[in-house]
Amino acid sequence: MNQNYRQTIAIIGAGASGTTCLIQLVLKYVVNRCTTPLRLLLFERKPEFGPGLAYGTGQEGHLLNTKAGLMGIVPGERLHFVAWMHANRADIEEEYPDLEISPDSYPPRMLFGSYVKAMLQEYTDLAAEHDIEIEKVQDEIVDAQLLDDDRFELKSTQEETFLCDYVILATGNPAPSAFQEFKDLTQFLMSPWPSKKVLQTIRDKEASVAIIGSSLTAIDALITLVSNEHRGKIRFFSKTGLLPRVQAAQEVPFDRKYLTLPMIRQCIREKRRALRVTDLIRLFKKEVEEHQPLKPEWSIEKRTAKDTLPLLEEDLQQAYEGSNLYQNILYDMRDDIYPIWQLLSADQKLLFLSWVKPFYDINRHSIPIKNGEKLAALLKQGQLSITGSSKDLEWDGKRFVLQMQDGSTEYADFVINASGPAVTVDEMVDQPLLKQLLEKT
Repeated sequence: MNQNYRQTIAIIGAGASGTTCLIQLVLKYVVNRCTTPLRLLLFERKPEFGPGLAYGTGQEGHLLNTKAGLMGIVPGERLHFVAWMHANRADIEEEYPDLEISPDSYPPRMLFGSYVKAMLQEYTDLAAEHDIEIEKVQDEIVDAQLLDDDRFELKSTQEETFLCDYVILATGNPAPSAFQEFKDLTQFLMSPWPSKKVLQTIRDKEASVAIIGSSLTAIDALITLVSNEHRGKIRFFSKTGLLPRVQAAQEVPFDRKYLTLPMIRQCIREKRRALRVTDLIRLFKKEVEEHQPLKPEWSIEKRTAKDTLPLLEEDLQQAYEGSNLYQNILYDMRDDIYPIWQLLSADQKLLFLSWVKPFYDINRHSIPIKNGEKLAALLKQGQLSITGSSKDLEWDGKRFVLQMQDGSTEYADFVINASGPAVTVDEMVDQPLLKQLLEKT
């Protein structure tokens, strides 16, 4: 073998996931005292390496939706981010004077982006000390070919080629794919990211804006606007109108008895068949009923087609008290969710996504109290409204027409697409590499 040969691993995507991969590769190489020469290629299509789209927002009002104490980028060290903030307290307090550094805080995402960048630099320096070659390439990989010698040839948008032994895909969440027919309209933003583009496009502070969706991404788009003094009407335009629920200030411990991995495996053994979504629903209901003095009326738990503000105010009260039982159960399941998901067959996973996911998401992927209070204030002021029965969207040449299922219409000067990431490779308009790989298989 060529004495100058280095085993080469390519990481495609240099956001938080790609950075975590690099950290682990460098750390394992150093800890295991490897001697095989190693080269790491880190590809990123944007100029900045580390934060990625999620944590490079540039807007202080965009908060983490998960507590700082769970956000350590080093696997198994959930408090690592908090420890880093304490180590950099002086600089952080100067830049973010209102931030409380604690495991229960929700720091700005841009601060977490600074943390990821710092970790990338720290482990790049560590790699250099151990003769690991790291090359950062600002380019997008659009194709990959498996060669006869079992290596990969990667091709970029700049028509460069790179040879490597292994490839790790860390391309991040794909952009929304819905409403491609409006992509060439200046008044239609295909994504809330980057937030700078939103502010450059919607300069009229009195303009009416429709945001497609009502989940975390829609809330980010809303905060981008109102944090920059937008005064016009803003409407969430979605099929369900369901807002994420509000997280308690401190996580409430919960001791599960039924919705556990041992009980799920027992269910599979006793029924002598694969796990079904209905089994999970039954165990969840049993868990809830065990901890409530009165058996809940499940029929009234449905949150669709209800006035949003009273629901949000009730959620805020439960967050202050830590009394959201559904949320407490799901948070306690944090480490079991992926193993449970693996037990579901493909058809049951699809059933979960179409049947349960909207209600699971609003409880599991919730918002900090600060954002909940901000939403409630905007609803009370009348600047924000939420439509949960959307049907269609049209452009009449001057403005957007929002059609509801009951036949009524609303209008908007601008639309921001926050409908969520594309879920099939065919729909991933911003992921050319994944499309190419799928076609090759």
